[in-house]
Amino acid sequence: MPNWKLIGNCPVDSGQIMMVDPCYVLADNNTTDEKLNGLYKEICEMTIAERAGEFDLGCATSTGWGDGCYPVYAKMDGGRVAEIKIKFM
Repeated sequence: MPNWKLIGNCPVDSGQIMMVDPCYVLADNNTTDEKLNGLYKEICEMTIAERAGEFDLGCATSTGWGDGCYPVYAKMDGGRVAEIKIKFM
């Protein structure tokens, strides 16, 4: 039977959270600062206008509350992560 488990907390300083494969945004991926700055602007514009959505590398959402530290839960099923959930309220 699947159950939800607290897996950690996600600190937020921009009022938004994104889900993306880390290899796309870490410095060792040969990504230029210019490209990352453009991507950050794109994400900010999307989360302001639409509150949540998809961009080239993943998805992002406004927290609706601004900065803070939000709990992240995983729904476990047979020792595997089946779903994740971030509680903003």
